[in-house]
Amino acid sequence: MDSLRSLLGTLRRSTVGKSSVSAVLSQVRHGHQYAPRYALQRKQFKGRVPIRTGGSIKGTTLEFGGYGLRLRSAGVRISASQMKEAENVMMRIIRPLPGVQLYPRLSTNIAVCTKGNETRMGKGKGPFDYWAVRVPTGRILLEIGGELHEQVAREALRLAASKLPGIYEYVSKKSEVPVLGFEKAEPCVPENAFEKLAKNPSKDYKVRELSRSPNFATYRR
Repeated sequence: MDSLRSLLGTLRRSTVGKSSVSAVLSQVRHGHQYAPRYALQRKQFKGRVPIRTGGSIKGTTLEFGGYGLRLRSAGVRISASQMKEAENVMMRIIRPLPGVQLYPRLSTNIAVCTKGNETRMGKGKGPFDYWAVRVPTGRILLEIGGELHEQVAREALRLAASKLPGIYEYVSKKSEVPVLGFEKAEPCVPENAFEKLAKNPSKDYKVRELSRSPNFATYRR
């Protein structure tokens, strides 16, 4: 913070215009990399993390890396500081390895407001405290990509899971299965609509097949 103030003071004392000062201010990011760049924080309800039962398996499979960490318990709310601590633990193992990269799959965009203890009721939700994210059951949190041994990735993800609330499981490309809530999703088998219609034909289908017969073509000339 002191370095930022000294930088702004130098810019104001110099011949640089106000537009340059505003450009520098727009590039400064407060907090850490998990804090979104929102000028204003919208006060939201605490909310509950629902269990997906409608058939969506979005976010339950690996997209960027070969190994990942997936939530298996009920939905939780994870703060940005907890995500940052889990990343720090993993980077201590991953950083010396060349070509290995960490892919966070979450965005902490929920503003959590808190009030002090023994405070009278009313007068709003309180000031902004920290950023958080709601994680549903079966969602992938972190992924590791690159050339590394599976045991190294498993150990890094195990240490990251110890810093986060909830119960997690290790996922790899070899053993990856989409999940729907607490249950594993059944693989989608493509179905041939023409074969299904031929087994149980409708009236229109019978008429269309009859019109393609050679006798019908001769009758119509």
